[in-house]
Amino acid sequence: MVLLHSAAGTDWQSPPKGTSLKTLSEAEEQGFILIRGEFQKRQFRLTELGSAHVERDKRRLEARRS
Repeated sequence: MVLLHSAAGTDWQSPPKGTSLKTLSEAEEQGFILIRGEFQKRQFRLTELGSAHVERDKRRLEARRS
């Protein structure tokens, strides 16, 4: 998921431009992120589950390249 891989660590940050509310909501429902703020000031951060998912994906992609 592009949203998860765009995250810079687990700190609060703004979602990348063009990220829809639906995408954010789906990621939150699946337990990958937490959301705070309203409309233009919305921020997200990875949960432990989301962070683990990103790390697993990075390792899998790196193994494919080798």
